[in-house]
Amino acid sequence: MKLGKVTGKLNLEKQIPGLLEEKILLVEMEGSRIAALDRAGAKPGEQVIVVLGHAASRYSMDLPVDAVIAAVVKEG
Repeated sequence: MKLGKVTGKLNLEKQIPGLLEEKILLVEMEGSRIAALDRAGAKPGEQVIVVLGHAASRYSMDLPVDAVIAAVVKEG
């Protein structure tokens, strides 16, 4: 798991059928940006916990993704 910050949302034009209803967010982590499937209802500006690699597919209903937002970090 890694900590990151949501910087925006991706609007998908063409995708595989399973991604049709999914929200994909841009997350800045360690100086780079990645696209992550949002399972936590995150919003731009929020800090999030991102699950990466093989473990991400467990949170994505077996969609072919390698990054999933699993939690929003509470301030304070």
